[in-house]
Amino acid sequence: MKIDVKHVADLSRISLTQEELDKFTPQMETILESVSVLKDVNTDGVQPMKAHVKLEDLREDTPETGLTQDEVLKNAKYKENGHIKIYGKVFGSIEES
Repeated sequence: MKIDVKHVADLSRISLTQEELDKFTPQMETILESVSVLKDVNTDGVQPMKAHVKLEDLREDTPETGLTQDEVLKNAKYKENGHIKIYGKVFGSIEES
């Protein structure tokens, strides 16, 4: 089965080098060929699965009172203007004021 890996990468906004395209194209074709055997499976008489969990196994969805803003903020190490201040690799370091 042929697949245009460059097109899929472009749709996914993933940039690939020519080397990566050369590597991934045969891999994707192998994966799709392996999965294509599923289309030959006889599913006559098999009911479609609607949910993995029976609805009677779920609890009643009832609203509950949550924490107030003050209760949430009292345990936050860093806070600013009524919000929790976060930091990490994505956001950079936090500067205490």
